[in-house]
Amino acid sequence: MYTTPSPDDLIEGVIISLGADIMPAVNNPRAQATVAMMQAILQQVRQTLPHYQEYLVEEHNGMVEVMRDVAAAIGKARGPEATRIRKRAKTLGGRAALPTPVDPAAVSAGSKLLNQGILDTMLDLDVLQRAGNKDADKALNLIRAHLAPRYARDAATLLVGAGMVGRG
Repeated sequence: MYTTPSPDDLIEGVIISLGADIMPAVNNPRAQATVAMMQAILQQVRQTLPHYQEYLVEEHNGMVEVMRDVAAAIGKARGPEATRIRKRAKTLGGRAALPTPVDPAAVSAGSKLLNQGILDTMLDLDVLQRAGNKDADKALNLIRAHLAPRYARDAATLLVGAGMVGRG
């Protein structure tokens, strides 16, 4: 296996070539914007790739935990929404934590299921909140506490990291 240039070096070379070789020959403003977007997408891939599986494992394990915590936080809430939240806590929240490294297909499949479970739980919590259930407020805060660091990490990785910000 060749180590030089690395996959990252190759992607960086394409980004540079798009700017230095292709962009000057493009006269159409829409095409210029497309080239710039292509550069940004390639840069995002460069920054995400080294951390992608690690992040998915962290998110998987965090979502498993928050599913259980939300079910506990809604207390004795009644109704179909509360029943669905508790059911998800048993099924999705009962998943085993994934170690690192892990099979990428298992991580992706688990992440997809859990992300949908978080979304469905937020919708059910909304109904419980509108019905006046104060425990649903606490439960939603658990989900927010889980999601906020993910958003911050993604923003730091995708927008700042060795990224496009500040590049000439």
